[in-house]
Amino acid sequence: MAPLLATFTVQTMAATALFGVAVIAPVAAPDIGVDATLIGTFTAITYAFGMVAGLLTGAFADRYGAIRVCQTIMILTLVGTACLTLSTPLAAAASAAVLGLCYGPVNPVSTHILARVAPQKSRPLFFSIKQTGMPLGSALAGALLPVIVALYDWRIAILATGVMAAVVAVFIQPLRPWLDAVRDRGRSLRGGDIVEPLKLVWRAPQLRCLAVIGFAYSGTQVAITVFYVVYLTAELAMPLTTAGLIFTVFQGAAIGGRLFWGAIADRFYPANPLLAWLGISTGVFTIATGLYAPDWPLWTIVAVAFLFGITCAGWNGVFFSELVKAAPADRIGEAASGIQFTIMGGVAMVPPVFGVIVTMGGGYFAAFLALAIGMAAAAIYLKAAFRSPPSAS
Repeated sequence: MAPLLATFTVQTMAATALFGVAVIAPVAAPDIGVDATLIGTFTAITYAFGMVAGLLTGAFADRYGAIRVCQTIMILTLVGTACLTLSTPLAAAASAAVLGLCYGPVNPVSTHILARVAPQKSRPLFFSIKQTGMPLGSALAGALLPVIVALYDWRIAILATGVMAAVVAVFIQPLRPWLDAVRDRGRSLRGGDIVEPLKLVWRAPQLRCLAVIGFAYSGTQVAITVFYVVYLTAELAMPLTTAGLIFTVFQGAAIGGRLFWGAIADRFYPANPLLAWLGISTGVFTIATGLYAPDWPLWTIVAVAFLFGITCAGWNGVFFSELVKAAPADRIGEAASGIQFTIMGGVAMVPPVFGVIVTMGGGYFAAFLALAIGMAAAAIYLKAAFRSPPSAS
């Protein structure tokens, strides 16, 4: 349980900082001198750097230990949030890059840890619990940061998340002698380390399929997450505090969804068909979200946000448990790094495309519709590729 708690906390704090930027974007953007819709570009920079960092995570974990990598992630979170408080476009770009270096390794390093300690029959649930750190972090950002902004300033709000991450780096140190005991202190870091995870994923058909699905699912999830508050405040003229609370409902539902899907995956329903149905459901609620109008009752918007969170952000834990099942037993960390690359590729590409559709005249509904079509196509592909659960490697 200690490794599960550590990986869960690290993921929570990384997500709080990253998606906290999206929450404060409407008030921070004018001070920085950019439009709030450029949060999509910020996210693209973050995930572009995260893609490279994720590929090297396995090598660094082997050399320095997975807990040391987690501690580095937390310190980089503080550095990235501090950069943003400088309030210039260049500093914002630097913040995005640093936050990418901290967020990219989170899933590969936590997969590396949990694959060693999680019981096989409970693996989907363990990974789902760990993956709830992302929506919990986003929910914390949506609930707490608008309040801090109202009381003080957006700079204090975002820097507070970095300080909390640094505290986590200290508190997970007692786990290092145990979890980092088996590491290759003499391992050299080579240029080829960056391509080996990609080769592994490309050669394995099941991993290759999961990589494609991860691209679509993660890109859609993060596009929704980073634009949700901006959409509610811009299109429905909602106060930031109200939009933040609805965003919290969305992320809170994602927490429950991940736990629920993780509990039933492979115990009561095969994991791959479950992932496909989650994609189709996400497409339906994406269109419903694009149909929001100022005359909609608030309870209706909250209800859709709740159902949307359960589906759009509920797939991750089941997905990573399937990754462990499909990967060679001695190369799980590398497989996670390779698939993380395509996952972050989707996140780097989809949000800015969403923003371009909005700003180039298509509007928010056209952007939401494009996401729904992509999700439906990915779900159909997954359903066709996995007509039965993959066998363990």
